[in-house]
Amino acid sequence: MYAPKDDFKHRAYWRELYSVEEAEHLTSLIQAAEENDIIFFYALSPGLDITYSNPKEITALKRKLEQVGQFGCTAFALLFDDIEPEISETDKEVYQSFAHAQVAVANEIYEYLSHPKFIF
Repeated sequence: MYAPKDDFKHRAYWRELYSVEEAEHLTSLIQAAEENDIIFFYALSPGLDITYSNPKEITALKRKLEQVGQFGCTAFALLFDDIEPEISETDKEVYQSFAHAQVAVANEIYEYLSHPKFIF
C-alpha cells in the first residue's frame, strides 16, 4: 500500500494533483508491482481537514483518485487515521456522527470508481 506520510500530496496537500515527475514515479511503482504480481494500493488520507459534506471536497477526492487511476492503479484506500475524532460544525448538520460522514464519503468514492479493490 502506497501511503507514505512524507508524500504531502497523500495527506496534507491531498487536494493537489501530482506533477509530471511525481506521476512518472508513481507509474513506475505501479508497473513494478504489476510485474511482480503485487496489487498496488494507492491510499489517500484526507482526514486532517476535509469537510465531508462539501461537494467540492468530494470532487477533489474523485479528481485525485482518477488521476492515480490514469497511472494504471486499480486498487485504492481512503485512510481516516491519526486525525481528531470530531467533525466540523458544518458536517454535524448533515451527519449523525464522524463514522457516518466517513462511510458516506467512502461509499460515494467506491461507486464513482466503479467498485475497484477498495479499503476503507
